Parts: sequence; C-alpha cells; structure tokens
Amino acid sequence: MKLLTQARDLQRRKARERQGCFVAEGVRSVEALLASSVSVVGLLTTDELTTDPRGAALCAAAEARGIPVKTVSESEFASAASTESPQGVLAVAEIPVVPMPVPGTGSARYLLLDAIQDPGNVGTIVRTAAALGVTATIALPGTVDLWNAKVVRSTMGALFVHPVLAASWEEVVALLDAHDIRCWAADTEGLVIDSMQGSSRETLPVRLALVVSNEGAGLSPHVAARADRRVAIGMAPGAESLNVAVATGILLHALRPA
Repeated sequence: MKLLTQARDLQRRKARERQGCFVAEGVRSVEALLASSVSVVGLLTTDELTTDPRGAALCAAAEARGIPVKTVSESEFASAASTESPQGVLAVAEIPVVPMPVPGTGSARYLLLDAIQDPGNVGTIVRTAAALGVTATIALPGTVDLWNAKVVRSTMGALFVHPVLAASWEEVVALLDAHDIRCWAADTEGLVIDSMQGSSRETLPVRLALVVSNEGAGLSPHVAARADRRVAIGMAPGAESLNVAVATGILLHALRPA
C-alpha cells in the first residue's frame, strides 16, 4: 500500500486496528517518534517542511535510518492529516504491542480510563501519567482509541515511551485480583483527599489502580461496584467539578507512592 493511501486509511479506527499502525502528525510528535523505539513505516512531507532547518534535520534523521520520506502536494497532505496544523509532516508507524504489565516487588500505580471520549483529554492524561511515573495506563471499553491522531499529538511524545493498552474490564479485574491491587475511583462524592503529605502517605496502598471516568456520565456501574474506595478533590464552595485531565493529574500526584 502506498504511504499516502495508508495514511488516509489510518484516519479510521478500524483501519488502525486492522493494520496495527497509526499516524503521528506535526514536527514535535514525529521528532519524539523517531527518538523512540517505535517502528516507523515512513514519513509524508510537503515542500514547506524542508525550507525549515528543524524540518530538514528531521527528514535527514529519518533517511539516515532508512525510513522512506515521501514529499506530496499540499492538497494530498491535507487529505491524509487529521489535525488542523500538522506542520507539513506526518509519520506512519506500527502500534507497539504492550502486554498487560504486572507489578514488580515494589509499589505500582495503574491508571484506568473509563469511557473517556475526548481525544485531547486522553492525550493530556497519558502525558501526565508518564510524567508521574504511572506503571501503565489502560483504556477500558468506551474510551477513545489511544492511537487516534489527536490523542497521539496531545501526548507530546509520551505515548511512545509510556506503557498504554486497551483491555476489557474482565482482563483488568483479573490483574487486580491476581496481584492484590487496590482499586480506587475518582468521584465527586468520594472521600476528599488533601495533599497527602507526611505520615498520612504511609497508609496508601503499595499497589493501586485509579479509575477516572467520563465527566458527564460518571463511573460505569460495573466499575463503581468493584471500587474499594471513591476519592475526590477538595474544592472551593460553589465549584462542582474539574476537567477530567486536570483532576487526574491532581489525584495521581496525591496518590503517588510514599
């Protein structure tokens, strides 16, 4: 399949699942991709890219590794891009196969995404999880495809180095049960967690999975039924909720291992 045709096809989730490939758009995303261990199929560029020193260096780096670089017209490139400002470069790469990560002998933190559908939020969450040392981020059914182009771009390269995977709830429950991982769920009606400083941090579970859910729909019933505890963020009077990506970052920081 020609690279341009493949990139167009990969705008669809079913095509990504069938081919096991995804598209990364924009200079920064492609630079991060090339710096990672993810296998890159090829790059699509426009003439505009090579007029910029950073863009020229990116192309040279790809060609030095034997990665095909195909220059196409502006209209052809636009037909393959999903984001509004892809900066004249996109890459087709293979989706990494990530097995269900099991905890080691020390502490572990898992992040479970329960039917979160906004690509920008999911990308920001993955980026935050990577920065805070989360063991793995797992997308439950109903969550946007982790390899959606907008998710990929929003992670700012974190998706290429942080373990992420999609799994069924049954697979996640098996992981929790087999490795004695406590499951806490973010809920505005839950127990308010402060900054968790000092001795209170010593009471945190060694192995913990945090579930964050769709802001509008809330926790899925089966997830809510399984949660050992529901936790919330203390907010000023009159404030009802936070953006899910912001709330996730606050909770992950508060619940990080002692």
